[in-house]
Amino acid sequence: MTSVRIRALAALLATVPAAGLLVGAAPAQAALNVTVKSASISKNAFVLSAKAGCTNVSATATLSAPLPTGDGVYSGVGIDLVVAANVDKSVADAELKRVGTTNTYKGAFQVCGKYAPGKYSALIYGAVLDKNENVEITNVVTKTLTIKRPSKVTLNAAPEPVKKGKKITAKGTLKVDGKVLAGAKVKIYFKKKGATSYSLKATTTTNSKGVFSKKFTATKTGTWKVVYAGSGTKVAAAATDAVKVN
Repeated sequence: MTSVRIRALAALLATVPAAGLLVGAAPAQAALNVTVKSASISKNAFVLSAKAGCTNVSATATLSAPLPTGDGVYSGVGIDLVVAANVDKSVADAELKRVGTTNTYKGAFQVCGKYAPGKYSALIYGAVLDKNENVEITNVVTKTLTIKRPSKVTLNAAPEPVKKGKKITAKGTLKVDGKVLAGAKVKIYFKKKGATSYSLKATTTTNSKGVFSKKFTATKTGTWKVVYAGSGTKVAAAATDAVKVN
């Protein structure tokens, strides 16, 4: 798919002789006397496997007035999904269609598992190729969204049941998008039976196989919990295991 900006420029190229483009200056890009007053997207946080397909995200833009069409060779409201840290790197785009005779434009773009995890910017704007062959662009409204990979952590507190004063081992494996994650910090908590909150007991790190293991002295019956906090590209995960202490 080609962005609205590129389509407007392509329409301009089609109206000008090739020789004129080669010797002339770049097409003018002026400010349009229409603004994007507000814009929204239906979802801004995604947890997707790299093998996942695509999901449609609805987008709505309200303009100060409809885009001119009578004298323009081309006009449209577009949305470009770009990498937040590199706005020149576009991964998806779409055109929003005007709703009846209103100033509202609606459409959808796709977010796919094949996109790298991280932060993205959805750039929403209007573009017009006017009768003087100028490409005019409105202001750009930016909406931020994130893509993270799914995480899963397991926990087995053993032996169970266990005698008071004996050692108990909290052990498990951390995986992100189905692959073990080495060198990740996890926190281990304990909540005694009847309590309403957990207490932090230790922080440990997964080994090369994504496995963590920590020994404790069994004192009371309760529930053990492991928490992986996640990151900007990985979703958080947690698991629990109840153990009876005799």
